[in-house]
Amino acid sequence: MSTAPRVSRLLLRAGLLAGSVFAFNLAAINLEPIAFAQSLAGLGALNGTVADAAGAVVPKATIVVTNPKIGLKREIVASSDGNFEASSLPPEDGYVVTVTVPGFATYEVTKVSVHVGQTTGVPIKLTVSQATETVTVDASISELDTTRSGVSALVDQKEINDLPINGRRVDQFVLLTPGVTTDGAGGQVTFRGVPGNNIFLQDGMDVTQQWGQDDAGSTSAFSPLSQDAVQEFQVQTSGYSAEFGHAAGGIINTLTKSGTNSFHGSAFEFFKNRTLNATDPYSLDSAGNSFNPPNWRHQVGGSVGGPIIKDKLFFFGNTEITRESRPLVSSTTGAKTELNPDGSFVAGACLASATQCAAAQAYIQRTFAVLPRKLNENVGFLKVDYRPSDKDSVSMNFNLMQFASPNGTVSASALADGSGFYPNGNQIDLTRWARFSETHVVSPTALNEFRFGWFKDTRKQSINQAITPSNGLVSGLSVNDLANLGLSVNIPNSQPSEDRFLFVDSFSKTVQKHQLKFGAETNYLRDVENALFFAKGTYSYGDITSWAEDLTPVAGDPLAGKRYNYFLQSFGPLLTRAIVRDYNFYAQDQYQVNHKLTLNLGVRYEFNRFTQPPLNPDYPQTGQLNEPLGNVAPRIGFAYSMNEGATVLRGGYGISYARLPSASVIRLQQRNGVIQKTIFFTSSTPGAPTFPGYDLASNLSGGSPNSTHADTNLKTPYTEQADLTLEQKIDKKTTLDVAYLLNVGQDFLTRKDDNLVAPTQTFTYIIQDASGKQTGTYTTPIYTAVKDPRYQVLNHIYNGGKIYYDALAVSMARRQSKSTSFNLAYTWSHAIDLGLGAGADNIYYTDPPLSVLNGDPKSEKGRSPLDQRHRLVASGLIANPFHAYGSELLNQSLNGWQLSAIETYATPQGVNSDVSISTLPTNAFSGVYNSTISGDGIGFAAYQRVPFVPRSNLNLGTTIRTDLRLTKEFKLPKEESITLNFEGFNVFNYITTTSVQQVAYVASTNGADTPNPGTIGYLTAQPSAGTGTASQGFPDGTNARRGQVSVRYTF
Repeated sequence: MSTAPRVSRLLLRAGLLAGSVFAFNLAAINLEPIAFAQSLAGLGALNGTVADAAGAVVPKATIVVTNPKIGLKREIVASSDGNFEASSLPPEDGYVVTVTVPGFATYEVTKVSVHVGQTTGVPIKLTVSQATETVTVDASISELDTTRSGVSALVDQKEINDLPINGRRVDQFVLLTPGVTTDGAGGQVTFRGVPGNNIFLQDGMDVTQQWGQDDAGSTSAFSPLSQDAVQEFQVQTSGYSAEFGHAAGGIINTLTKSGTNSFHGSAFEFFKNRTLNATDPYSLDSAGNSFNPPNWRHQVGGSVGGPIIKDKLFFFGNTEITRESRPLVSSTTGAKTELNPDGSFVAGACLASATQCAAAQAYIQRTFAVLPRKLNENVGFLKVDYRPSDKDSVSMNFNLMQFASPNGTVSASALADGSGFYPNGNQIDLTRWARFSETHVVSPTALNEFRFGWFKDTRKQSINQAITPSNGLVSGLSVNDLANLGLSVNIPNSQPSEDRFLFVDSFSKTVQKHQLKFGAETNYLRDVENALFFAKGTYSYGDITSWAEDLTPVAGDPLAGKRYNYFLQSFGPLLTRAIVRDYNFYAQDQYQVNHKLTLNLGVRYEFNRFTQPPLNPDYPQTGQLNEPLGNVAPRIGFAYSMNEGATVLRGGYGISYARLPSASVIRLQQRNGVIQKTIFFTSSTPGAPTFPGYDLASNLSGGSPNSTHADTNLKTPYTEQADLTLEQKIDKKTTLDVAYLLNVGQDFLTRKDDNLVAPTQTFTYIIQDASGKQTGTYTTPIYTAVKDPRYQVLNHIYNGGKIYYDALAVSMARRQSKSTSFNLAYTWSHAIDLGLGAGADNIYYTDPPLSVLNGDPKSEKGRSPLDQRHRLVASGLIANPFHAYGSELLNQSLNGWQLSAIETYATPQGVNSDVSISTLPTNAFSGVYNSTISGDGIGFAAYQRVPFVPRSNLNLGTTIRTDLRLTKEFKLPKEESITLNFEGFNVFNYITTTSVQQVAYVASTNGADTPNPGTIGYLTAQPSAGTGTASQGFPDGTNARRGQVSVRYTF
């Protein structure tokens, strides 16, 4: 489908919405203004309706909103139909709303809480009075938000403080909310089946690392921001307002703490060691014995905040230091076709000489090791808030995170596939950001906010010489299904070194029943990479015998060092720069049709400028990265209140565009076949290296590079989101939500090889079980020729990807009553895609295509690796109410106890079954590449997906996890306290497998001892397929039971 019709449809939809917004604004001239408002990113709001005791609206009431804690005062006037709303309020507890109307008693509502990204309802019921009197109402029990559309959840201060959390990375609490689940085992999350594409906001500023579409510092570090610096955060799953963009996934909107008119602070230490730790089942020595290596972690820090000038100037500061020793248990004990569980060769696996086999065995046995690994992190945060007048407020903050980890490029605690040894290295992460915002009340009906942000994120990885191969190999190496016998092909590197400068201005105007909001933002991003993938190349061998003969060659052997299947190497400069500029505009209207119905209408426009890739004269399309003009995103939603606000029906539809990862922009700068060349060699290619060497120059006779280009009409991927939610207030403290979520991802990026000639022949393989008994056949097309022999893969990035997701999400929340509170979130979901994979598979796009049929993504339609049918998370706490026992000793001993818990149940996600190539029937056909059974290339991937079984058919582990925290608080004078905590994570030690042996079939052919050798192809099933190889988890690198203790002093 061409771009023009789609853009026309989008423009039509956006035009209708924008026209309604403009019409409302135009019609509002000379009409009566009222005080509606919408919350901004990083801020909140409150609203309500003023009525008398009989329920009739009371017009023109004077409302004063104050918060003595932060010195805020705001005066507004209700409309003629009694409605009022105060916008852009700093989220905080302790707001007071005072309503005065002549002839009525003054009405005062206390203990009002305003939360980030939310509007708090404050209904007013006035009573007639002839005398001066005040009616005071406690609003600690808040009403439902009757104006919000979309699906979102709040993780508040109490949950952050009281629930068990391992590693103190507060955004992991996102997993408490519906519609969210894990994306891999490294701490990433996915919303609505979308790989990556999440946005992380801190006080309204974008702190997303655009390189890999991850949080600042990624999840290799503990946390870019201390838990003690976070006040609360909002999780937006679906139905965003037009203010939010670039989030085809979800939005995590974090609010940091501020100083108040009182001095408050804390100091803490969290400590764990192996005393209470269970052993990871993959922590094995060469004899297959499990053991628990020494492990400890200290996290110490503190916070302090208060007034510099009362009611005017406030500060808040925080620091946290983490020191951990986490040895990595490395082995190659996972189920492999040619290895026994102890790492020795199976009978017949090595047919080389005894000396050669012994050397190969020793090489593999070296991966059985306990590597020393330290993880050191320093975090600091400072925030200053200034309110020079009732109309102006200024906020500034700065955050710094430093992380260093020798042997830390691999985060798991135990790995049985060898990936923890030779491919490992050292890692450094450095993240900094600064923010400035100014809010100005232009008039009682108009408000403006300006924000500036600077963000810097750097990661560096280096080789650890102590774990390099003893034979001098500096390349990658895979032998059959042993994929981790060489160095990492991406180390050393500096990627990314990312700077972002963000300018945002938004203007809100209240006109009659409409709260209009207009905004513009510009984002300047500069990314620098100092790296070259495959700079020293990577070898691939089909069997251990061939590798053993090359590892220890016999003198005079004419094939010495040339028995590999292929060798892949890149050439070119290491340093690459790219710039991305965003220009975004939005308009939205919150229209309160009546006291029951609110419409949220909006439209957003996004335009991106990219550094254009250099031109390869052979293929002019390499010199262009399209900058789409049609990224118009309409948003529409409604909220309908029933039963006097006890029931709210919400719904909405909207489009949200993704970001092109800056890593992809960088790759297009490099991989056009001119700047950085990736050349595929067979052992017979002229100039091919001799194992274990690599080539030093790219001007090789017969060396053909790969070339990557984007489609000339490349479009921005986007998601179409729809949701319908019924929210019911069960009692004063309990609410129930039932939501249906629908998400369709359009125009996601995928790849094809333009150099392959369409297949002209087929070949039929015999499928057999492990005993050699035939169980079926599989006929595959064979790619036998290329169009341009000067090149290998002509990698074409285009919009062939789609996502289909729907879910039923149920959540129930009970705010703390005298002694208990709980939250429950259940999600049933189904995610299908066209071979897109997980978040880590959607960053670079410059790897050659992985689809079985080149250029046919529909043939890859199937279960997404992010598909998780059932996920249930329950959290809560129980505290014993205070009881006076008549003795200070008994009061201190028996009061102040609290137990909190998080219980998680989740069904397995899945991964693909793969084919490993031992030998191919090359006497029957000659494919372009010998890395797949069909002759097409899979580039940097080790294996091809098994084409005759469903996608993601190998299940990972079920999650059944209980986290507990037992707390004892000791009250001290002057609002001081000491708190002791004991925490257990995965208390019952239910192990979740996060990685399995994916090689399900091995391709081979009939040997020289048979008639017509090399003409029959076999696909032999491997009984080891699906066998677990790792039980990783964040932040410990394992999901085996862990325990920690902590102490906190608060004043």
